[in-house]
Amino acid sequence: MFLRAYNPETCFLCGASGDLTGEHKIKASAIRSEFGSEKMVIGRFGVPDGGFRSVQGPKSKNLHFDAKVCRTCNSERTQAADREFDRFNRSARLLLNSGQDPGGVFEEERYCVGSPAYLNVFRYFAKLLCCHIAELNGPMPLHMARFAIGQVNQNCVWLTVDRDVTYAEAVQAMGEHQYAAHGGLVVYGDKHTGEANAFHSTLTVGPLRYVFYSRLNWLERLELRWAHREFRDRVRELTGAAQMQPLTDAEKRRLGL
Repeated sequence: MFLRAYNPETCFLCGASGDLTGEHKIKASAIRSEFGSEKMVIGRFGVPDGGFRSVQGPKSKNLHFDAKVCRTCNSERTQAADREFDRFNRSARLLLNSGQDPGGVFEEERYCVGSPAYLNVFRYFAKLLCCHIAELNGPMPLHMARFAIGQVNQNCVWLTVDRDVTYAEAVQAMGEHQYAAHGGLVVYGDKHTGEANAFHSTLTVGPLRYVFYSRLNWLERLELRWAHREFRDRVRELTGAAQMQPLTDAEKRRLGL
């Protein structure tokens, strides 16, 4: 009723089958605005030497999620949110570059709470969270997916905008450089039961970072417990491991926690 089991043959946003395509982990327009025509490499934290490899432009499949969405969701249903993110990102970057708090972008009249532009910004980040959940074959919260494609207007995502601490630390060591990153998927596990209760991620373009998350309501958590036991048990195991070996302060800062 509240969660849809992952199916690689269907769109993880609407559930339709056929005509599936990949979604960018970092928006192509954001990549172009940061890197222009410069050569790019991709790597991961925690991998020896970063595991760097070349990327042949913003549309490279290396920059796509493996989980698929239908072309209708990827274009018509999420196009307004994609375009609004571009505008929002430009405004926040201008504030940051002028030495101001990039979170001040929410003080613009365009982004007053509940406005179409405001909701479309959050729809974009809801879509990214859905992408990360699907990438791990997780059950999809239906409300979040429906919000992402504009079928409902009740926002279920929290968002903060700040200066990326990892980028700032790298600048001190190497000087100014071009950089973009995503934080993968962080699952909040209940410290008593170990079960999932929220999903969290980050997106960084240059020095600008977005930290966003969504909490499961009690009905979603109940359905997860009884109808998606494989994912529930996987999260419980990881929560137990995290309690035995907590994240370092540096890891928490990098993840926006």
